Amino acid sequence: MAVCARMILVLLAGTLPATPVLAAKPSAEMACEPLAPLPGLRDAGVTALSMQPRDGSCVVEVTAANGNALRRQQRMLEVLVQHVCAAPARVTVNEVQVSLQLRLPTPCAARSSRNLFAGEGISWLPPRGVSPRYPVDAMRQGLSGRSVLKGLVDTRGGVAAVIVETSSGHALLDDAATEELQGWRFSRADAKGTVPALTLVRMPMRYEFVE
Repeated sequence: MAVCARMILVLLAGTLPATPVLAAKPSAEMACEPLAPLPGLRDAGVTALSMQPRDGSCVVEVTAANGNALRRQQRMLEVLVQHVCAAPARVTVNEVQVSLQLRLPTPCAARSSRNLFAGEGISWLPPRGVSPRYPVDAMRQGLSGRSVLKGLVDTRGGVAAVIVETSSGHALLDDAATEELQGWRFSRADAKGTVPALTLVRMPMRYEFVE
């Protein structure tokens, strides 16, 4: 019996433009607006995610089923906050409860959130001739499954953050797929086109036994 792992064609979900927008100091009600698209960027291993204005800022609270899922969500949040606010977030992690609290910097009015995922079209191509590596422990246990990932590609083609959109049902496979995508370097599909600061890509990866 043989095993194989394969990827499916990248589907571009949208781009995160880097156009700065001048804005007034946000009110308490508007504090969480920069992260309005966040529910669509929730890791499958996250069991609870909430956003609420607090003390003139936006506070995001996350609880996850395991440490890897929490770290994936934390990285995604940190990259998005740095992009939309042009400043880092403040993060407090509770490893015992597998949870975190993230607070947006104030003010956070450097970039518009309305066009956070504006635009369609393929801007990046995945590396050629690569296939996901089948985890040894997963092979020993006879695990198969399909993980669907979402990643943020930066201007150099590197992957800045990855979350698991749909779990394979096995943490070993999800973790392996995430590690694989994080190590990829994408190439420009159109050398003459404008490079967005961040591009959101969707990548299914399948691990299966083949007779």
